[in-house]
Amino acid sequence: MSDRIIGALIVIAYALIMLKATGAFYLFLVLFLGLQIIGELLDITGLSEYRFVPFVIFTFSIVLFSHLHHREIIVPLTILSLFFYLTIIENIESKTFFPFTLTFTYITIGIGSIATFNWKLLVFLISIVWSVDTLAYLTGRYFGKHKLAPAISPKKTVEGSVGGSIGGTIISLIVGTRLGIINYSATTVGILFALTIISQIGDLFESYLKRYFDVKDSGNTIPGHGGVLDRLDSSIAVAPFLLMFLNSGIRLF
Repeated sequence: MSDRIIGALIVIAYALIMLKATGAFYLFLVLFLGLQIIGELLDITGLSEYRFVPFVIFTFSIVLFSHLHHREIIVPLTILSLFFYLTIIENIESKTFFPFTLTFTYITIGIGSIATFNWKLLVFLISIVWSVDTLAYLTGRYFGKHKLAPAISPKKTVEGSVGGSIGGTIISLIVGTRLGIINYSATTVGILFALTIISQIGDLFESYLKRYFDVKDSGNTIPGHGGVLDRLDSSIAVAPFLLMFLNSGIRLF
């Protein structure tokens, strides 16, 4: 059995366990994924020797995010904590500190949002990200002619991006209405289309980060698939906006 198949089976098994998990066990599973991603980020940015304190800050932030009503307070707390530790105590250069802190905060908000999801929202999130990724790849492979962002991700095309967004909107609309999370309206379609674009931006952001630090994959945690961040980059980007939109009145339950 190839490494890629083994890696896919590991991802599927972990996702199924998360869908069944509740309470503290679910929070543990999300936190475990998040810590894996932060570890990969530290390796990418060359800050792996400073692992302990960022792990503590991340864990504390996720636990607070999953319990606080006013979650926006986590953002300045996270940034200030990292700033104090990395620049004041460890004297890290700005060219490393700024991209690390930006990405760390972005990951914290994304993982923190996922920590508040139930199984229906997880399925809905997966349907958005998976459909966009798959349909963008297929559309780009057969119809792609114009490069989307050649300096960041040479294989992505404008046609693939459009196909991914249109197809992802349709599939996530079907899944979301079937789950009872959203209703069918022009506003809902517009929001879902925006989420498909955000999904692709998350993918491009991770590609940019890897190019900035000259690495091929975020890690080798998943056999044949690279690191956890390579698999969850789009989910981390979409999750906070999905949570925001649902809390703005689209939720039906």
